[in-house]
Amino acid sequence: MLYRLNTLRGWRRIIGVDEPDLNMKDIEFLLRGFAMLVERKEYKSSMVKFLNSFSQNCKKLKNEHIDYLEKLFHSFLEACSELPEKAFYRQTTNKFNISIFEAVFVAQCGQSFENRQLVEEKLDPEKLEELKSDAEFVKAIQSQTTSKENVNKRLQKAAIILRKEL
Repeated sequence: MLYRLNTLRGWRRIIGVDEPDLNMKDIEFLLRGFAMLVERKEYKSSMVKFLNSFSQNCKKLKNEHIDYLEKLFHSFLEACSELPEKAFYRQTTNKFNISIFEAVFVAQCGQSFENRQLVEEKLDPEKLEELKSDAEFVKAIQSQTTSKENVNKRLQKAAIILRKEL
């Protein structure tokens, strides 16, 4: 499923790269987004162990659940369709930022995931910019990005500013 999602034009637009990465960083971004969405309450450092554990758990998922996650991602891409280019980039580095993506993905999809629904509401570009300029959020994406405290801070700030319940 991750390989299919990685080829979608909407996803390629979000990360700002036309072709899949040879080192599969883009696949890792997708994996990390889904891992945080599905198992964020169990997160603790290290990120590598968390992602490996999540990957192992996914081997037990039923096809219906995988199909639902794929549809949920498609609905997330639709929710992002009116965002400007580089919406998930940090202004200071002008590069795609996984921490921004993961926080927004969880905030935008969290309630839908809990209710087994799809995302219906468009992401507000102004709210996203507000999130990216929030002092606490910025601090949580600048250093110790995989610490439990900073991960939770990002997820909380995204939920509050984007006005989503988690």
